[in-house]
Amino acid sequence: MKKLLMLGLLSVFFVAFCGAPPEGETKAEPTESKTGSEIAYGKLTEGELQKFMKAFSVAKIEIEKSGKEFKGDVENWEGWMGQFATIDKEVPGLNAKLTAAGMPWNEFWPALAKTWMASVANMMAEEMDEMEQSLAEVEKQLKDPKIPEAQREMMKTGLNAMKEMKKIAEKVPQGNKDLVKKHWDELSKLFEAED
Repeated sequence: MKKLLMLGLLSVFFVAFCGAPPEGETKAEPTESKTGSEIAYGKLTEGELQKFMKAFSVAKIEIEKSGKEFKGDVENWEGWMGQFATIDKEVPGLNAKLTAAGMPWNEFWPALAKTWMASVANMMAEEMDEMEQSLAEVEKQLKDPKIPEAQREMMKTGLNAMKEMKKIAEKVPQGNKDLVKKHWDELSKLFEAED
């Protein structure tokens, strides 16, 4: 359950802040014509992740200083992703600072989306048995006619959110999950996450 809490906190964190490539890797694909979900499920490369980890602190500091807040929910994460994708236009100097750190915004936010999705998928995989039990328990409780309507609606919302997150996590490329797992110690420090 601690990992599911971490999953939720990581999601909230991202809502709040959020030459030639090395041999065998490809350059990041242009993102202008892709939706947030297409980008989040794209291939994450080692070089891209390394640049992201170096630039992450710069983005975090600049976004925090701006006071920019993001509105979103699990049921419409793609809308949130689209909102986050254009924050460089709302935070003065963000792109310049990221460019100086080695990763301009148009490369940074796709790397963020792919890294975030792989992190979520890995956490969900670790807690899948417990999550499946929780889903089954909630579905069982929903059949109880004694549960007040307000509580029933809240349970349905939670159940739908968990099912949606499960579907989303299943779409993440295995290579992205493996790469994030390989660098999780460093990423968890960046994200201020606890195991």
